[in-house]
Amino acid sequence: MAALTVLGGCGGPSETVEEEFDMELAKSSLTFTGAVLNDAGTQCTVNGSTMHCCPTGYAMIGAHVTNNVFKCAQLSSTIGARYLDTGTIRNGMHACPYGSVMVGLNAGSNLLACQRPGTTIVTEYVDGNPATTDGYPMHVCGPGGYAMSGINVGSNLYNCAK
Repeated sequence: MAALTVLGGCGGPSETVEEEFDMELAKSSLTFTGAVLNDAGTQCTVNGSTMHCCPTGYAMIGAHVTNNVFKCAQLSSTIGARYLDTGTIRNGMHACPYGSVMVGLNAGSNLLACQRPGTTIVTEYVDGNPATTDGYPMHVCGPGGYAMSGINVGSNLYNCAK
């Protein structure tokens, strides 16, 4: 069950799902709807591999890997189906092919579920050391509408793309 939080309004997030309008997401080259949630259990199967994923249509913008909770933002559109990446390396970490964002992760097997957003990725940076965090707290991509495009779990580094 989702709890709706309107900035300046009443109500609060549930333990697993939080929706709010995030003005920073609206500034991205990626186009987001503004809906953001913390997901603790959505599963998907991509190319035969089952893992924790954001709900369909959402991209990862943060993760608390130890607690298996993802911060997910709803994309305005996507291109094609989710697909599995087993070995692309960029910026010293496992990453989705350039132009795609993370929608799921199996950290133990080092597998990524990737998705092409409906808009073009124009920039990418590495977040970490120190990591940007939110109030959960979890490591998230910095403000400005970035989605995760890669992760190095051991070094707590993310590729963040928009």
